[in-house]
Amino acid sequence: MRRISRLLFLMFSLGLLAGCGGGGGSNAGGGGGAATQFSVRGPASSGAGFSFSFTVTALDATGNVATSYTGTVQFTSSDPAAKLPTNSKLVSGTGTFSATLPNAGFQTITATDTVSASLNKSLSVTAIAGEFPVSSFGAKGDGQTDDTSAIQTALNAAGAAGGGSVVLSVARYFTSGTLVVPAGVVLTGPTEGPFDVTGINPASTAVAATLLITNTSGPFLTLHGIGSGATDLLFHYPNQGATSAAAPNVYPYTILVSAPGTKVARSTVTNAYDALDIESGRVTAQDLFIGGFHNDIKVDHAYDHVTLRHLDLDVFWDIVGIAQYPKPIDTWVLNNGTALVVGRADSLELHEFFAFNRFIGMMFTDSSDASQNPTCGYGTGGDIDIEGVQYGMVVTASNTPGYKFTNLFLESQSNIGIAAVQLRAGGSLPPKILINGVQQGGPVPWIDGAFPSPPVGELVVVNIVP
Repeated sequence: MRRISRLLFLMFSLGLLAGCGGGGGSNAGGGGGAATQFSVRGPASSGAGFSFSFTVTALDATGNVATSYTGTVQFTSSDPAAKLPTNSKLVSGTGTFSATLPNAGFQTITATDTVSASLNKSLSVTAIAGEFPVSSFGAKGDGQTDDTSAIQTALNAAGAAGGGSVVLSVARYFTSGTLVVPAGVVLTGPTEGPFDVTGINPASTAVAATLLITNTSGPFLTLHGIGSGATDLLFHYPNQGATSAAAPNVYPYTILVSAPGTKVARSTVTNAYDALDIESGRVTAQDLFIGGFHNDIKVDHAYDHVTLRHLDLDVFWDIVGIAQYPKPIDTWVLNNGTALVVGRADSLELHEFFAFNRFIGMMFTDSSDASQNPTCGYGTGGDIDIEGVQYGMVVTASNTPGYKFTNLFLESQSNIGIAAVQLRAGGSLPPKILINGVQQGGPVPWIDGAFPSPPVGELVVVNIVP
């Protein structure tokens, strides 16, 4: 009996010693096994000089949270100027802390048990000069807090520093106002888009850096300065009418580009009324998924080239809801929507363009600003696919040498497709368009014929594929 009692006492004592430190940190009370390892989670990158949050968790040998861990954690970093938390306890085996890494480059933050140095774990963070995380300016990204002011403050700070990247996390940023991007500043998400939203409601689930837009007073995001940009973002209107609505709610343009040397890239707009308004030259818009019910893209006041490339223009609200086509909202778009409207544009370049379910696929016309001379444009393009429309292309005016396109597929909407390409009178200059290589189709022929004779201007179509 004495031998058994002494053995039990020895086992109990060893258990207490293990719980007090050596190899596992301090553990007392119930809840999980002894801590054998740390987990440290945080961002892969952060702006140099800006604070960020990270989480330390004590885990047992099976990978579960060691809620009984009562040890103290010490923090060190490869950055000698790092601002780190003081020695801290974890609550129920976990704790969230803030740190700042002033020196740019690859850095580490290490959490170590103060009793058992073998209990440690490091977080690798790339500190990037010129990166301005919106979280460091108070943005919450919880889908409820109004983050407009915090994001604009980050944009202003980047502008005052001479430029940089203002970075949003994969989160939902509710906004009630508008944003202006200064010169040399890019508003961006952390993961590369454009983003697939099939069956996902961006208002409730974040698959990307998501901006929830409720503003109705003017364009939501304005690229105001030379060299500004917007990339890898998802724009969504949580209060937009559903697919069952007879008409969409009217909103101003999602993005207004008002400065040259700017770029919109790798982003998704799911349910805008009007999506992208380009009002300058030397602008690039590429790798975009856009669902604008009224106008997807408008180009005007472009006194130099505008490049549009890799564009998919669809009713993404249908895709979000996995809705069977057509819904009432689709009928409205089919009678009111235009995928691309071009006014004054010098040397438009358009490549790899897909548009589905619109009244007009492309409209080349005069600007509403009569002060321009000329008020119309010209350009080239290729690899264009326009399906389910009443009009594939409509041209009312063009500047010399007109518009020239290659490799087109134009498909009519059932029973109401009117013309694949139609030239109209009444423009400031006679319309002129050359198409080399085109296939036109649809369940029934175009009502006016695919390429009706124009009342004015010049329409040349060669190499028609049956």
